[in-house]
Amino acid sequence: MRIGIVGSGVVGQALARGYTAHGHQIRVGTRKPQLEGFSAGSPAEVAEEAELVVLAVAGSAAVEVVTSMAPQLNRKVLIDATNPLDFSSGAPRLFVGHTNSLGEQVQAAAPGAKVVKAYNTVGNTLMVDPQLPDGPPTMFIGGNDQPAKDTATELLQDTGWEVVDLGGIHTSRYLEPLALVWVVSAMSTGNFHSAFRLLRG
Repeated sequence: MRIGIVGSGVVGQALARGYTAHGHQIRVGTRKPQLEGFSAGSPAEVAEEAELVVLAVAGSAAVEVVTSMAPQLNRKVLIDATNPLDFSSGAPRLFVGHTNSLGEQVQAAAPGAKVVKAYNTVGNTLMVDPQLPDGPPTMFIGGNDQPAKDTATELLQDTGWEVVDLGGIHTSRYLEPLALVWVVSAMSTGNFHSAFRLLRG
């Protein structure tokens, strides 16, 4: 699959390396003119060429970036890996929540895209092929388009995840606060190599 990753930070690079190892054709959308080890271009160029796009930028930039490439995202699956995290007070918090979410704002910024919220509840070291002693962790996803979620689910399962679909993109209102649980747990234990797993009785 031709996958465009918008964002060249640790999340974008981790996904690029992982997807490449699984045989996908990767191009990274970035404002940096040179990105060692990856084919790069502008976010709009990368989105135009891709079959599936992953948004892996800082939450504070997500809506602006998506708005700038909305025409190129029309009818495409857009996996939103962002979180509305705010550390300005010294403690992690969200800059949007309760009655709205960053996932919903991303969908509104590119109404023609098929947005699927995923990857926002785990650190970059485990995003692809997570190897944990207790077995495969659970990736919770949400989005309005079922075929898009099916595509995202197949990609996730092929790269080591169990997938639980929570429903529409409004479920980002639950997934983004869950990211705070991961952040606070990682900070308090010093173990950032962790992921959630849903256990059923």
